[in-house]
Amino acid sequence: MINQPPQIDYGPLLQAYQLQVNFIEDYGKVKKIYTDRGVYALKELDDPTLRSLSFIQSIQRLYQKGFMQMVPVYRTVDGQYTVQNGSQTFYLMPWLVNDQKEERDIRYHKLFQELANMHALSSHEVKVTEDDIKKHYDQLTTAWDQRKEELENFIGECEKRIYMSPFELSFCTFYQDAVKAIDFGRGKLDDWYEQVKEKEKMRLVTIHGKLSPKHFVYDNNGNGYFINLEKSKAASPIYDLVSFYTRSNRTYPIPSMESYDWFTTYQQHFKLTGDEMLLLHSYLAFPESVYRAISNYNTRRSERDEVGHVRSILYAFWQLKNIEQLNIQIVGAEQQKKLAEEAAAQSQS
Repeated sequence: MINQPPQIDYGPLLQAYQLQVNFIEDYGKVKKIYTDRGVYALKELDDPTLRSLSFIQSIQRLYQKGFMQMVPVYRTVDGQYTVQNGSQTFYLMPWLVNDQKEERDIRYHKLFQELANMHALSSHEVKVTEDDIKKHYDQLTTAWDQRKEELENFIGECEKRIYMSPFELSFCTFYQDAVKAIDFGRGKLDDWYEQVKEKEKMRLVTIHGKLSPKHFVYDNNGNGYFINLEKSKAASPIYDLVSFYTRSNRTYPIPSMESYDWFTTYQQHFKLTGDEMLLLHSYLAFPESVYRAISNYNTRRSERDEVGHVRSILYAFWQLKNIEQLNIQIVGAEQQKKLAEEAAAQSQS
């Protein structure tokens, strides 16, 4: 017999907001609550450790800076931002219709524009030491070098076999592409370190933390708002971009300028610095998903059939090639701009 989770009585929870529940629609972690005073979204916190409400503090700081494109979190009648049901924690927001009929490209341009505005308004500098920078660099290089070594060891094992499994054969087919991505990312990381190792300040922004088209919704007037800022924090702006692109590019390869065009929209409203651009290239290029597919195959081979493992390495390879295309487009545009600036300088001298 399967144990079913206990049903939650949302009535007492909503009484904390002086709302009378009429009907509830279940959307997983989010409940659409029809009440005597309108329709609301009741969201369960994904991570119990978020009870410190650091994401609420991030939202408040953004409001103070003048950034309003976030779905507000309502307070209870006694001024709290959350309500409890045993070990579960919930917060309440308005329910937005989000039925815009715009094409995907237009929606994504709006998302990147508002993301850039959020980063711009929250941008600030913090002091760093050479030891801080070297520690971050050493941690990354150690982890990435170990991952490369594990991939090398795995292909060595595959090539010893008389008959490879479908997963092993797929990995061997993609291996050289993964090595090129590792070397590119590692090179950009080295360039980044050389550029920033003596800097005394670094730029931070308030990042969304889990950027996705699903977390950007619209109201009846066509205005876009961010939701699910539970993982927001102060960090480099590149983390939101890496998070978005690693998710959105996990699909079959399609030659397209869309991803690059969205990036240019972001750049028009909040321009990355030279060292941020190097770190972006590095993080994007490193084939972490390939490493994870190998790790899962080695440690969880019995938990998933061979088809599932092959699918995971195929999606990782598609992601690698899509991001490779994006990196090439960004690097190419940077080089053209640099050449144009040098030509203009020469013509003036």
